[in-house]
Amino acid sequence: MLWKPSRADRTGHIALRTGRTAQSYKSGASLLLVIGLLFLAGACGFNVQTNQPYTPGEGISVDAGDPATPNKVVHVRNLMIISWGPGEGIVSGSMVTADRDSLTAVTGIPIKADGSEGAPFTGTIPSTVALANGFQVVLTDQPPIVVKSPDIMPGLDAMLTLQFENAGEITTRVPIVNGNESQYVSLKPSATPSA
Repeated sequence: MLWKPSRADRTGHIALRTGRTAQSYKSGASLLLVIGLLFLAGACGFNVQTNQPYTPGEGISVDAGDPATPNKVVHVRNLMIISWGPGEGIVSGSMVTADRDSLTAVTGIPIKADGSEGAPFTGTIPSTVALANGFQVVLTDQPPIVVKSPDIMPGLDAMLTLQFENAGEITTRVPIVNGNESQYVSLKPSATPSA
């Protein structure tokens, strides 16, 4: 350390030379502060929204079955009702399970605009919806499951119940989307089967 009495500041204090300037101390302190903030910021974000599973579509994601036996759980994704007008729609969604199962029944209750329950419906399943060995089944790629009720209305919701042979029953609130939107127009059944 060098002592230079000739180096006094304006207040009369004598500055000591230590081989390091005040600027290098500030730089070191700034570097430590930045590193600390990086560690702090790095610890944030373990539960951020983008790390959570979500459905990028309009429908709902739900799992049917006992989570204690994950191979038997049926994973249902983007579940919704597509309606091209009041009173009728089709069930849309994709399903997959690691085991074997089948969709045996679809029932539901539309929710009116005032929040009250509408007339219940039972879906018409025209052919077996079989699930097996991790193969994804898209409901709109096969004969449509038609649901009819005077209270089905695009823009509202419905409580929809899916019954599986092995996984059991699951009930969830799903949107009734407008089938006249461009992404759904091609899904409109040409002829709906009779109930």
